[in-house]
Amino acid sequence: METLLAIAALHIMVLVVPGPDVLLVSQTAVARSRRAALFAGLGIVMGIACWAGLALLGIQVLFEHFTWVHGFIKVAGGLYLLYMGYTLWRASLRPQPVHTSAGGVDTPSGDLRAVRSGFLTNIANPKAAVFFGSVFSSVLGAHSAPGLKLAAFVIIVALSAAWFTLVALGMSTARLQAAYLRGRRVIDRVAGTLMAGFGALLLASRE
Repeated sequence: METLLAIAALHIMVLVVPGPDVLLVSQTAVARSRRAALFAGLGIVMGIACWAGLALLGIQVLFEHFTWVHGFIKVAGGLYLLYMGYTLWRASLRPQPVHTSAGGVDTPSGDLRAVRSGFLTNIANPKAAVFFGSVFSSVLGAHSAPGLKLAAFVIIVALSAAWFTLVALGMSTARLQAAYLRGRRVIDRVAGTLMAGFGALLLASRE
């Protein structure tokens, strides 16, 4: 139990630190709808589940022996985040779109795009695999029981789902959406700059 609590505490600390995942869900919530933000959060949780599962399978060892794999994913991820920043800036230059409120109806294709954006934003950062790998190796150990590893995986996914659900619900309130409509251009440009900054930092990192 102490091991699982330690993993939960570490993961919570990482979740609440603002990053591209939180930025994407927040921006989607105020700019589009609560539904779209929830689907974006679902995509992020899917990415977290992939990285956590791969870490349990030992992807960190693969990164250590084949550094080009880690480098390729890092460059691709950095370029994707830069592209996301560019699309937000480009959107800020367009006329005011028709806003979908939190109670509105989105299309299935829009839901799919939100899931895809969330998944790609999370999977774009290979540091997640390194983090999970270091946590699992230091806290769980190489010879932990499969049941304990599965419990750790479930806790990570459940906490991630709960956190991004809270972000989506909190950021999609009518007051925040109205504030977004008033300052859409500035907000989109700030969000685009931050997203591009995350991408640039990822490209510049040596880890």
